[in-house]
Amino acid sequence: MLVSMQLNQILHLGAQMKSVLYDLRPMRVLLILAVLIAIVFKPAPGTELLYEGWAVFNTLLLPVLSPILLMLLWLDSLIAKLWSTQTEGKEQKRYKMILRINLTLSIIFIIVWYPYFKALAG
Repeated sequence: MLVSMQLNQILHLGAQMKSVLYDLRPMRVLLILAVLIAIVFKPAPGTELLYEGWAVFNTLLLPVLSPILLMLLWLDSLIAKLWSTQTEGKEQKRYKMILRINLTLSIIFIIVWYPYFKALAG
């Protein structure tokens, strides 16, 4: 009986996650995925640039793309705020959820990447 209840909870969480992903739509999901990848694979502060091999992704591409990703999050937040004021009901809740996700990810992104850019500037 306990296993059945746990399985139902897992299935319910899966259905909720599917609903959230559907509400975000594909472009936002890809943006959020790119931001999460940039957070996870952030190079250590003071890391030397490498120009060949897979290390190019970590040491060159992510530091170049990270400000662009942050600006895209902020732009999407601005658009979500604008649309949330223009809609009502379920759509308004959807845009407010998008705004919360984007701003939360922006704060985490800044906290994670700040030491790298501080070391780069100093």
